[in-house]
Formats: sequence, C-alpha cells, structure tokens
Amino acid sequence: MKKRVLAMLLSMAMTATLLAGCGSSSDSTGDTTDGDGAKEYDVLRVAMMPFGGNVPAQYAYDQGYFEELGLNVEFYQFANGAGINEALAAKEVDVGVSGLAMIFSLASGTCKMIGESQVSSAMGVYVRPDSPILDHATEVDGTTIYGSADTVKGITVLGQTGTSSQYNLDGWLGMFGLTEADIEFVNVGLGTDMTAFLSGEGDAIAASRPYTFQLEAEGYVNAGNFEQTTDTVLTDVIVARNEVVEERREELVLFMQAYEKALEEISADEELRYNTSMDYFKNNGRDYSEEDMRNEMKVNDYITTAYMSGEDYVFGNAMVKIGQFYSDCGQIEPEALPNVAASFDASIIQEALGITFDVAG
Repeated sequence: MKKRVLAMLLSMAMTATLLAGCGSSSDSTGDTTDGDGAKEYDVLRVAMMPFGGNVPAQYAYDQGYFEELGLNVEFYQFANGAGINEALAAKEVDVGVSGLAMIFSLASGTCKMIGESQVSSAMGVYVRPDSPILDHATEVDGTTIYGSADTVKGITVLGQTGTSSQYNLDGWLGMFGLTEADIEFVNVGLGTDMTAFLSGEGDAIAASRPYTFQLEAEGYVNAGNFEQTTDTVLTDVIVARNEVVEERREELVLFMQAYEKALEEISADEELRYNTSMDYFKNNGRDYSEEDMRNEMKVNDYITTAYMSGEDYVFGNAMVKIGQFYSDCGQIEPEALPNVAASFDASIIQEALGITFDVAG
C-alpha cells in the first residue's frame, strides 16, 4: 500500500446551492486478482482535513491496519469540508472523512453516510468583554446566550463558510429573528480570522477548537454556545460516493474495520491519543499547545462501539437536524432535503463491527 498526501492549501468556497452531481473524471472500479488468485484492491482515495476525526485514519495507516486487510489506501489532505465536497462531486476521491459540510454531498444524492467518527464540541460565537451584545442575556438549558436583535444587527463577524462555526452563527442569529443578511459575515481562513479578531478586526468571531480555548483564556466571552444555539449535538461523519458503496462495499467494510480498530485503541489510551493527535495536527499544519490538546480531548468523544451500542444513539440524527436547518435557510432545496435521510447507510459499519442500532429518518 502506498500513501500520497496532497496538500490543498487554499480553502474552496462552498456553493450556496447544492452540488449538481458527480463529474465525468475516471473512477476506480474495485478489485482484481493476482497470479496466485489473491484479491488485489484498487486504490481507495480518502479525502481528509486536519481535525480529530482523521486521527484514527492516520493511526490505522501508520500501524498498517489497512494493509493487513489488503486495502490500498491513499490520503488526500484538504483545508476544509467544502473542498472535500467538491472533490467527491468531481470523482477525485472515493471517501470523505469530515464534518458538517458533508451535509451538501448527502443532500445532493451522490453520496452515502457510512459512519460517524466523533462528537464535536467546544464551539461558539465570541465577542469582546466590553461588547454591548453582553448587555442582553438569556438562559437556555442552563447556559447564558448573549445578544438581542438591536445589539447584533449590523455587526461584523469573522469566520469560514461551509463549516460548523457558520452553522453555529446562523443558529445564534436565528434566536434574535436575524439571518446573515442582517450582519456582515467575512469569510476568513481558519487561524487568520483569529489573528484578525485579536488585532481588533470585527465585532465577533464564529470560532472552533482550539481557538475557543484561547479566546476564553484571553477573557473573550462566548455569546452563543453551539449546542444551545443549534439544538444539535454535532457528530463528524464518513461518507462515500454512491458508486463506491454499490461497487466496492467489501472494501468499505474493511476500511471501517481498520478505522474503528484504530479509534478504539486511541480512545482507550489517553497518552496515545494525545501523542498521535499532536503529531497528526503538526504534520498537517495545525500546531496545538499541550493545554489546547488536553482541552480538546476533554470535550470531544470518539464514537466507539460502546457509544453506538448505547440506547440513546441514533445514526445520522445530527445530519437530519442540520439538513432541515439549511433547507429552512434556503441553502438546500426543499426537494433535495429527503436525500439526507435516504443517504444513511448504516449497514456497512454494522457489518464491520457486528452490531445494530437505530438510524434516523
């Protein structure tokens, strides 16, 4: 098995409407047999981005778990989920390991969701401690949400389009009867937005980890916690193109077996998870301090076999809520919304692990 990592340094902008479908580039088709009759799989092209859900994939590769199962995996590194969506649509990759942005690939009807990797938390809309937004407070499920229509309308918010942070922002605005049309949302690269905000640019920042930890340490205030503003427990996901699910199911089952084996190992060993995560992020252009990584590990739980076996677990539940939200906002056409629930294919991970659970929809 060989590895190829393609660094995508520029974020691709997410389109406001659905991806029209897969492109016309050539597609890998499955497997062959060698002279001894042993099965030889074609390259399985996996799109990744630097976040916690891809740490198990990298660990599985480094430990040889994919190779042990006969898989031929290549990693393609992207800056964000928007770029992964475009690569899936163009048939440049077969599998995507990402987050909320995958909702657009699912709604397009061209991909299936075959797994969930981690519960993603510690996000919010942050303001300066002297912001007039803090003059108005509301309690939601024991958490204080700050702002009002009068204090929020017209502000400038820094962040990235097509991300969970933008979803967080839109949920926060919605609590005051506002939309992005009522503010100025400036799409700035991850990290660059933080630098700009700390230097005095903008009135608020829609932030994600590890920057939320740093903002709180510097005294900035979370005006809109993700879970309370969106009423969603966000899970990151694994998707595959429809053709790959139909024609290469055996490989996907094996891929999920190797991925979950790695996930279970690093989830059970705090120091292994810490060291593996620090190496992965550093090698992919994101430097974490020890404190930030420890904080991230506290708030993000991997979706283990035990987690999926819990009575409250429902595969795809978060994506149903996210799809409805984007449909209400006009970013997913109403006729495309049913594609989201129809895209859930839990059978691959269930076969890989030998378990069953409920599926949303």
